[in-house]
Amino acid sequence: MYTSKDAFINEFERESQLTLNCLRELTDESLAQAVTEKDRTLGELAWHITQSLGGFASLSGESYEGAGFNDEAAPESAQELADIYEKTFQSVLSSYKQTVTDDNLTDEVDFFGTPMPKGALLHTANLHQVHHRGQMTVLMRQAELHVPSLYGPSRDDQ
Repeated sequence: MYTSKDAFINEFERESQLTLNCLRELTDESLAQAVTEKDRTLGELAWHITQSLGGFASLSGESYEGAGFNDEAAPESAQELADIYEKTFQSVLSSYKQTVTDDNLTDEVDFFGTPMPKGALLHTANLHQVHHRGQMTVLMRQAELHVPSLYGPSRDDQ
């Protein structure tokens, strides 16, 4: 759980930039990549991460412009998907910078029917992004895309 606005903002910016780096490597053809037909495609994972940026922000009471938890169809273009992610990220970040305080990180918010401190919800949002980004990198390898360095160099950057 975050107990400081600065710790949250710094990690949110870092993790979102790493995700955007991955999204910028996708191609239109790679969006259909999946392990099996029962699994999410690379495009579906990328769109889920994009929608979750705004979705988690709305759960914590933020106002923003961009994608969110809704039934909106995923873009068919990898470029458009990355652009929507970046727009949503910038809007959500701006809202967080204006409204999050060290004190309100302990305020209770509703996480799909479960009460939790806002700082815990924001931590969950970052972990959620990291989790699905990891899934994306596997599919990126299978699609023979460049996998950018994340927490150290990838074999593609050595």
